[in-house]
Amino acid sequence: MQNNYILYFIALLTGFAFILLPVAGTIFSGLGPFLVVIGIVIVLVFAIAIIWQAAQALFKG
Repeated sequence: MQNNYILYFIALLTGFAFILLPVAGTIFSGLGPFLVVIGIVIVLVFAIAIIWQAAQALFKG
């Protein structure tokens, strides 16, 4: 398994971008709550992936 820490970190930042995306007053204003939920899921998944890989690297020796 390759160490893609930078890729996971960028995906984590993308999740935060989805959470903070200003869509009020645009054609996508109805998608605001959906984008927040997608952003939260992305942040959680990639945070767990980063923590998992860090723990594996720590205990591997």
